[in-house]
Amino acid sequence: MNEEKEIKQRIVQKADELFRKFGFSKVTMEEISYELGISKKTLYKYFSNKEHVLKELIHTHKCEVDAFIEGLMSRQNITFIEKLKEFMNFIAKQAAKLEEPMVHDLMKSHPAIWCDIEEFRSKKAHKHLSKLIEDGIEDGIFRSDINNDVVVAAYVASIQSLLNPKVLAKLPVSADQAFRDILKILFEGIFTAAGRENYKSI
Repeated sequence: MNEEKEIKQRIVQKADELFRKFGFSKVTMEEISYELGISKKTLYKYFSNKEHVLKELIHTHKCEVDAFIEGLMSRQNITFIEKLKEFMNFIAKQAAKLEEPMVHDLMKSHPAIWCDIEEFRSKKAHKHLSKLIEDGIEDGIFRSDINNDVVVAAYVASIQSLLNPKVLAKLPVSADQAFRDILKILFEGIFTAAGRENYKSI
């Protein structure tokens, strides 16, 4: 990795840490440069403003999500049930971030950016969840009499409801656990008898 790319990556990582802890609106470019131990001049060399940093951060996150799920879906050395559980754990970990100040901040103060994130999540859900269900049906794990599009639509609608901070605040569980429960209800409802037994055995 060349020096410029490394510095840019460090800036994005530190900004991510600060945004999650304090919220996007409350963090300044000066604070980012101070925490990194670099001058504001150096920071502005790579990013013209805080929104520019945020967009790079979101792009990085999208690439990481894509890389993980694409890699998981293409793995041949694990069973479908193991793949399903890894998928569920990954989604739950992503959900845990919903309770952080940055998420609530973006939803309230930067709706256009949040809409972009929502659109990305919805597209990936349709792409990857549809493929997961198709593979599960082929392996005899999921029932074949369930419409794939309906299952995906139910998942997306559930996620969008949980993204509302007011809804999350009323739940007696964390966002992580709420997402795990949704996925459990979703998948257990479409398991075949054999699929359910395989799932419980791992």
